[in-house]
Amino acid sequence: MAPVDLEPSTSIVPALARGSHILLAAGLTAIAGRTIFRSYLTLPPSSTTRHREPLRRGHVKLFSALALLSGVTAIYFGSTFAWLSYQVWAGERGIELPNSFLGDNGAFCGGEHPGRFQLVRWLNDTPLYKDAFEIVAGKARYFWWGQQASLSTLSWSTFLAIEGKRRKISNLWAFLLLGQLVSLSYGQNLFFVATLLTPVPLPDNVTSLTRSSVPATSSRLAQLKSKILLAKPDGWLPHPAFYIMPLLVSLGAVVLTPYSVNSPSFMNIALLFQALPSINILLPYLIPESWGTTYTHPHNAQKTYTMLFRTISTLSALLHLKSTGMALFYSTPSSEYYHPTFLHPLNHEHRSTLDRSSVALAKLFGAIGEHPAVSAVGYDVLLSGVSIGLWTAIRSLDPTDLLSSSIPFVGRNTASSSVEEAKHEPEEESTTIDTSPKKRTRGRPKKTESLATSNEVRVPKTRRRKQAEAEPEPDSAYQPTADESRIEGDEEALEDDWEAAALAWGLISAGGLGLGSCGVFGAECVAR
Repeated sequence: MAPVDLEPSTSIVPALARGSHILLAAGLTAIAGRTIFRSYLTLPPSSTTRHREPLRRGHVKLFSALALLSGVTAIYFGSTFAWLSYQVWAGERGIELPNSFLGDNGAFCGGEHPGRFQLVRWLNDTPLYKDAFEIVAGKARYFWWGQQASLSTLSWSTFLAIEGKRRKISNLWAFLLLGQLVSLSYGQNLFFVATLLTPVPLPDNVTSLTRSSVPATSSRLAQLKSKILLAKPDGWLPHPAFYIMPLLVSLGAVVLTPYSVNSPSFMNIALLFQALPSINILLPYLIPESWGTTYTHPHNAQKTYTMLFRTISTLSALLHLKSTGMALFYSTPSSEYYHPTFLHPLNHEHRSTLDRSSVALAKLFGAIGEHPAVSAVGYDVLLSGVSIGLWTAIRSLDPTDLLSSSIPFVGRNTASSSVEEAKHEPEEESTTIDTSPKKRTRGRPKKTESLATSNEVRVPKTRRRKQAEAEPEPDSAYQPTADESRIEGDEEALEDDWEAAALAWGLISAGGLGLGSCGVFGAECVAR
C-alpha cells in the first residue's frame, strides 16, 4: 500500500494573487501619474498667471504629500497585519520564526533551515483578505470605522464619475481601483491633484497635443475602444435612477456585512460591494443616450447633482447612526460591578452614567489601535476626512451648498444662484426716448407739463444741427468664435475658507465620513 501524504499539496496561485495585488497597485499608480502629467501639459494660459501659478503649485504639493502619507500608512499597516498573520500561522504549526531577514537562519536565506520564511505555504493556508474583512466586521466598534470608509466610497465614486466626465479626465477607473486596492484617501488625493491640474475640460485632441511628452496607446486599441464604448455628447447625464439602484444594492451589502461574518456568503457580499462603485464610471458607456438627459447649460444639472448626493448622505447618516448606537451599546460596561477588598470580598460598586459613557467612547475611539486591520481602515478614514476638509478650504466652497448636498430639506442659496443666472442672461436693449417737444396749444399749460418743460435742457441751435445729421449705424453684436468663447472652468479663490472647512469637519464628526463627503463633493459639483 502506498504511503499517504499527510501534508496537502501547496499551490502557488494564492502567492501569485497577492503578488499581483502589489504589482497592480504600482501599475495603477503609474497610470494615474501619467494622467496627471498629461493634464499638467495641457494647462490653459489663463491658469498660468502669476497669481494662480503659486496657488496651484502649493495645493498640488499639499495633496501629493497627503497621497504619499496615505500610501505609506496603508503599506505599513498592511505589512504589520501580514506579519501578525504569519506569526499566528507559524505558531499553530510549530514553525520557528526568523530572527532576521538575511544571514544564518534568516527569513530569506537560501536552503532549508528552521527560520526560513514559508511564504507560499502561509498564503496557501491563510485567506488573508477574508481574515482582514472579517476582523473589521467582527465587532461593532471595529465595523464603526470600516463602515465609514465604505459609505464614503459611494459618494466619492459618484463624484469621480461626474467631475471626471465633465473635465474629460481619462483613466478614471485607475483612481477608483487605487481607492479600493490601496486606501480610499490615496485614490482621493491623487484625483484631487488631477482636478487641480484640469481647471477646464481637456480638449478632444489632448492625445495628439501631448504625444511628444506622453506616449499614446496604439491606434487600433483606441479604435476598438471607440467602437465598443458608446460616446455621449457634452452635458449628457444618465437618469438619476441608474445611480440610485446600484447605491441601494451597495447599502444593502453594507448592512448584511456584519451579519454574514464566518458564513460562506461573506466574501460574495464583500466582493459585490467592491464591484458596484465602478458602475457609476461605466454608466455613460453602457446605456444608450435616450436613457439620459443632455443639458444645454451645466447649471441646469445642478439640481440632479444635489439630489444624488443628498440621497447618499441621508442613507449614509441613517446607517452611521445605527452603527454608532450598536458600537456604544456593546462597548458600554454594566452599571454594577464587584470590587473585592480584604474586608469585603464581594464589595458591590455602581458606575455612574458619565463613567459608563466615557468608557464606551474610549473603547470606540481606541479600537483604531487594537488590531492592524482596524488601524489601516481607521487611519484611512482620518486621512480622508483631513483631505476633504482641506479641499473645502482651498476651494472656498459655499456653506449653503455643503448643507443642501448633505442635509434634506435645506435649499441652496437663492441669492447666489440668481446672480449666476443673471450672468448668463442677455442684457435688454435700452428703449429710445423721444425728447421732441409737443405742439403748443391755447391756454395756460398744466402744472405738470410746465414742470416737465422747465426741467428740459435747452440745446443751442448749433448742437441741434449736429444732432439733425444722420447718425452712424450701431455696430453689430459681437459674436465670438469657438476658440474665443468662454469655457466653463474653476475660479481660483483669493484665500482659503477655513470656516467652510470647519463646517465640513463638523458634518463628518456628526454624521460620519459618508455624510461629510457627500456635502463636500456635492458642493464641488455645483460650485462652478
